Amino acid sequence: MTVLLGVLTRLRPWRDDDAEAIHRACQDADVQRFTTVPSPYRREDADWFLAHYIADVEAEGGASFCVEGLSAPGRVAGSIALLRARDGVGEIGYWCAPEARGRGWTSDALTTLAAWSFAERGCRRLELTIEPANVASLRVARRAGFVEEHVDPARRLGDGSVREVVVLALER
Repeated sequence: MTVLLGVLTRLRPWRDDDAEAIHRACQDADVQRFTTVPSPYRREDADWFLAHYIADVEAEGGASFCVEGLSAPGRVAGSIALLRARDGVGEIGYWCAPEARGRGWTSDALTTLAAWSFAERGCRRLELTIEPANVASLRVARRAGFVEEHVDPARRLGDGSVREVVVLALER
């Protein structure tokens, strides 16, 4: 499996022993509020993520990575994935563990994954959907070069929920 190196982060394949760190990170109120992870998030959800989600993402042409800070190797700092890469367009989703916030790691991981998606997966356009209240994630996206295109008042997300989101894009 591919390992990607950024300036501040390493994006690596998920391992079975990451389950407890995933479970811990997904207890965070903002991760549950602003992503499509189950709420409440149980340990079984982390096990399902490792056993099924990663393969499902790959089956749709994407790839899912564990984010580690280069200054904190071995610790799960977050999750980032290229989702549904089709016809040159991919969507990226991510979350950051609370203890890893404010270090620039998520922006670096997003920049790294975007470059790889363009070079290795043939994407010409990448999209993010972020709730307007998720100010921190909007900052991350802007730092990585994504540009706000429009607000979709009723976007159906991967978990079936319908939410108001800001659609941001990055073109190759």
